Amino acid sequence: MKRFILLVDDHELTRAGCRLLVTRLDDFEISAELDVGAGVIQQVSKNRPDLMILDVRLPDMNGLSLLAELVDVHQMPVLILTGQDDPRDFAFALRMGARGVVRKNDPSSIIIDAIQAIDRGETYVSGSVSNMLAEMDEPKVELSPRQAAILHYLSVGETNKEIAYKLKIAMPTVSFHIAEMRRKLGVDSNKLILNAAKGAGLL
Repeated sequence: MKRFILLVDDHELTRAGCRLLVTRLDDFEISAELDVGAGVIQQVSKNRPDLMILDVRLPDMNGLSLLAELVDVHQMPVLILTGQDDPRDFAFALRMGARGVVRKNDPSSIIIDAIQAIDRGETYVSGSVSNMLAEMDEPKVELSPRQAAILHYLSVGETNKEIAYKLKIAMPTVSFHIAEMRRKLGVDSNKLILNAAKGAGLL
């Protein structure tokens, strides 16, 4: 049975390369492509792809914001395929529940391995990404994927109401997780969360 992939990347060359790679895999097919974030959630809700390949930098939105909703609400297995070199993005994507992170300049065999590993339910991080992550200090605080998603939304200025809407959860649930983050970070005010998170290596 074919496994269907939704590909979201704003670079035509990247999408063409992914199409070519996937033709090497008998069990996989790219069912749809998008070059912007708008429309991704509708595609997922309507067609339920088995896996998504997502760039974290899209022209119309932050791919990490999209990742948070895809993982938390739709339980979508997501492979981050990025041309960025900031390991903080890699680490944050993994904390939010991305199932894999590879770079666009990784060998094609690595991207194929990542697709197959994620489809088996595994987490896959390429060697180049692992090396960059190894150079980072370990975060001093451990957040759940949902807390990491909420922290991301707070960092881009979303309100509790907006976060609740995007994650399809009740506002008291958002407040509970924010209170848990305050406790873990050792602060007594929501205004101090972002600075404390940066100091703890979470942002």
